[in-house]
Amino acid sequence: MPSFYTWCLAQTYIDRIQESPTLELANDCFRFVTGYFEIISASSAHIYHSALVFAPQESMVRKLYEPHACPFTGVVQGVSISWDQNTAAMMYPFTIKLAVWSPCNRFIAIKSYGADTVDVLDSVTLQRLQTLESPQDISTYPMALVFSPDSRILSSVGIWEGDEDLFVVSWDLQTGGVASVVRWEGPTQKVVGNPSITYSANGRMVAVFSWYRDDPNITILISDVVSGVRVDSHSIDGGVPLSRDMWTYGGSLRFATADATTITIWEVGFTSGATPAEAETLPVPDGFEPIALPHVDYDDLKKRVRFLPAPCRLALIFKDKVMVWDVRNSKCLLQYADIGFNPEMSFSSDGRFFACSTGGSDVRLWKESSTGYILHEILVAGVPYPRPLLSRSGESIAAFGDRTIRLWRTKGFATPPCNILTRAPRYIGEFVLDFSHDGMLAVFARLRDETVTVLNLKSGVPQLTIDASIGVYGLGVIGNTVVVIGNWEAVTWSLPAGDFVPDARVGIEESSRTINHRDYDRLEYTYGASISSDSRRIALVTKSGPPGESDDFLHIHNISTGEDLECRLTRGHIPRFSPDGCDIWCADDRGEAEVWRVVGGQKVLELLEQTVDIEVGDPLEGSPWGSSHGYQITDDWWILGPDKKRLLMLPPPWQSEAVQRVWKGRFLALLHGGLSEPVILELDQ
Repeated sequence: MPSFYTWCLAQTYIDRIQESPTLELANDCFRFVTGYFEIISASSAHIYHSALVFAPQESMVRKLYEPHACPFTGVVQGVSISWDQNTAAMMYPFTIKLAVWSPCNRFIAIKSYGADTVDVLDSVTLQRLQTLESPQDISTYPMALVFSPDSRILSSVGIWEGDEDLFVVSWDLQTGGVASVVRWEGPTQKVVGNPSITYSANGRMVAVFSWYRDDPNITILISDVVSGVRVDSHSIDGGVPLSRDMWTYGGSLRFATADATTITIWEVGFTSGATPAEAETLPVPDGFEPIALPHVDYDDLKKRVRFLPAPCRLALIFKDKVMVWDVRNSKCLLQYADIGFNPEMSFSSDGRFFACSTGGSDVRLWKESSTGYILHEILVAGVPYPRPLLSRSGESIAAFGDRTIRLWRTKGFATPPCNILTRAPRYIGEFVLDFSHDGMLAVFARLRDETVTVLNLKSGVPQLTIDASIGVYGLGVIGNTVVVIGNWEAVTWSLPAGDFVPDARVGIEESSRTINHRDYDRLEYTYGASISSDSRRIALVTKSGPPGESDDFLHIHNISTGEDLECRLTRGHIPRFSPDGCDIWCADDRGEAEVWRVVGGQKVLELLEQTVDIEVGDPLEGSPWGSSHGYQITDDWWILGPDKKRLLMLPPPWQSEAVQRVWKGRFLALLHGGLSEPVILELDQ
């Protein structure tokens, strides 16, 4: 479908000053192409089979082209009404550790755990443009990344595996090859936290900022990345570093230290023989408590304190509040303490935008005003404890956490200022879901939430909402009965007979039965629960024991009596009965599971296998996370039919691990926490 693809790209560049509806169509085309770029680039046919299936209901592209589509898959639930704020997303095989914007705002470089390479992404589509490899004769672990001022060189500071020698590896982005390698032999002490790295204004020199355990001095290393030559090193007894931030000032390098009353700005030249000197001193806000050496946690410090030199802004997270302080004028520009904040912050280079993540999965974006900073947007990153990263210009913001990176525009048509300042934040957790045996209903809830939805799969309309009054750890729908499993009890509701009533709700008063579980000794936490297909047993995995000595236990209960039949130590924490109800699979986050056979007699549980692939089920059959109809999800996110035909390619926001999926015949539910609600697909219609 090249003509469609070319047309969409052309529409993106239509003059932005044109009036609607032309501008609206251009905007919609831009969102469609950037949001589903991976699908479009992989298969033009799946513009119709996949991309149009996911496009919002009000998308103009969807309305124009949907009549010509014959998709292999239908979405029962999960298609949004309109475009959300997120413009692009990407999922990686490993957890993302580092990310940095280029000064030109065109690239994002990332480094993930478990990968020996650094990827350079397009900042519009998040597609991989280059993969940069270190020289074969060295083995370093990148700890910080920085682009040169002209965005043509990417440099990384890392530690040689096996010792404490620091390496600066620089790549030429035009060729993808290594431009230079500089090695610094370290002392016998270990580097504390991750070093920081910055460029000189002329793009020739880099400075590495670090310090070593049991050494009270700050270490500054200067290198020439063009020639690959070490230039100078400095050991500075300047007190506690204020933050990880360094910056150039003319032909020099500057950084800041602090004590209880004063911020000291230090300056040192990028030339050999330069002497570090105090440039100026500034006051600190009331209540500021710098971390005292030698017990400083550098990784914690670099997250909790950010210093922006140009407008002289100091951002702090302490005592569960976030503050932005105008250092030169001793003025508080922002103080927010209504919710808990995760110690991750980011400024745009001019200070107009400031971002901070919450203790859940939200990123709060503030914009500068005449009176300080006002809340501009609340962005849902979809992963716990996201790390925000504003572009230099402040026009875009990325957030990464776990294996996902997401991208938003902070101004313009993609993300207009929002009016959600009073929206209550909440943690984005996973879902629990079960299908009825006849494949007519799905019942789901957020893990530990108290609201349960019964969905009619034929119409895609909720049939019933249950106010369970207990935190939900597991669900089952058996015949006309819904079972809600809580921490201490299971409660059942009978589904109303006949045609359902729109917006019908029931509460605990309408429940049919309550079954109390045993009061576990020293219970700390319940991970999840599952009910057998014959409704005879409930399985729960709990964490129990004194602090520091707790273990995970698999409990199996008789649902009729509530009796705890047996309790066994387990390595997994996500329990699920096999479809036939004979086995219990306890999965972990690595995609492996223990398999327990439910047997009669005094010993109810028998361990069959300690390590089983939850998707393949080899050497056993009956994996509850596999499709009984032969459907398969590949590593590159294609859904294949029993005949290996490509039915659908999942876009990044819908990609999930196997333990976050539930299959039932031709139905597939995706349950991961980045979704606002479960996505339910009907395959091979």
